[in-house]
Amino acid sequence: MSPYPPHRIPTRPTVSFICILAISIVVGAFVSGCSTPQSPGGHTGEGRDGPWPTTVLMQDNAGNDLKQTIEAEPKRVVVIGQNLAELMIAFGLQDKVVGVGYLDGADSYYRDGLAELPRLSEQVPSAESVMALNPDLILSMSFAMTEENLGTAEIWNSRGIPVLMADNYTIGRDLTSYFDDIKRIGTAFGISGKTDEYIANERLALADISTIAARSKNKPRVLLVASGGSNKLTYNYYSPSLSLVDEMVETAGGKYIEVTDDSYAEMSAESIIKAAPDVIVMTQFQKAGSESEKATLLADARLRHVPAIAAGKIFLLDYATSIRGTPHLGELTRALATFLHAGLVFS
Repeated sequence: MSPYPPHRIPTRPTVSFICILAISIVVGAFVSGCSTPQSPGGHTGEGRDGPWPTTVLMQDNAGNDLKQTIEAEPKRVVVIGQNLAELMIAFGLQDKVVGVGYLDGADSYYRDGLAELPRLSEQVPSAESVMALNPDLILSMSFAMTEENLGTAEIWNSRGIPVLMADNYTIGRDLTSYFDDIKRIGTAFGISGKTDEYIANERLALADISTIAARSKNKPRVLLVASGGSNKLTYNYYSPSLSLVDEMVETAGGKYIEVTDDSYAEMSAESIIKAAPDVIVMTQFQKAGSESEKATLLADARLRHVPAIAAGKIFLLDYATSIRGTPHLGELTRALATFLHAGLVFS
C-alpha cells in the first residue's frame, strides 16, 4: 500500500514501482514472479558504450513521420518540458542536461532534482539561448519544435543537432504514447534495458490496480478541474486526448467525465454543477499553492451542492502527471484508486 496519504501526492521520489500481478503482455525476460521495488535509475542498462549511431522514429507536431539519427552518446542535452526533465532524473541522466525550459509547476516528486537543473526559461526558450549551450541533442515537447516556436527538427538538423520529440498532443496523449516516448529515450541514450524494465513494471502495476478496483461495486464519476489564468473561479477542462488522467481514473476504477466534445475548454461553475462529479481531480499549470486552490474550490458557494464539493472529495495531482505523465505513474494511480475506493486495499 502506498505510504502517502491518498488525498495528496508526495513531493519527493522515495518509493518506486511495485509489481504484484504477472500478466501475459510482459515477457518473462522482464518479470520473474514479483520484482523487487526499485527506481527506474536503479536497473542495469547497456552501459556507456551504447548502440550509437542509432536511429529513432517518431512523429513531429503535425503528425508527420520523422527519423532522427543520433551519431554518438548524447552528453549535452537541452530539455523542454517538466515531465521529460523528470524522466532524465529518474533514469540517472540529469548530468547530461545543460538547460531546461517549460516547467509545469512546483508540485513534483522531483522538485529538488528539478531545482538543480540549469533553467533556460519559464516557457519555450529562444533558439539563440539553446544554440549558446552547444547541445548535441534536444529533447522536447513536440509543440515547441515548430517554426513559430523553437524551430523545426529540419532546422536543428541543419545545424548538426538531432531532436527527440515527445508529448505529441496533435496525435493524442495516452499511455501508449507515453510509453513510446520512454522507449525512444531508452534508444537515444543507450538505456533500453532500463526503460523496457520500467515499462514492464508499470504495466504490471496498472494491471494489478485495475484488477483490484474491479472488485468495487461503485464506479465514482471523476472530473478533472485544471486551474489557470487570472480568473481563479474559472477552470479548464482537458479531454482524454490531451491528458493521461482519464486512463489513470479508468484504471483506478472510476469514470472520467467528458463535459464537452472540445479537446480543451474553459469550464464555468455551471459546467461543474452540471457534471455533478463524485470526485474532482484538481491540478494547476505553473502555479504553486495547490492546497490554497483546493480551499478556494471547496469554498465556492456556487458549487456547494456538487457531490464532490459537499463530500470534500478533491484529489490533488501535479500538472506534469495529470497531463503529460510521470515516472511514478503507477504509484500515483494506486493512490488515486485508494482515494476512490476506501474499502479496498491496493498493495
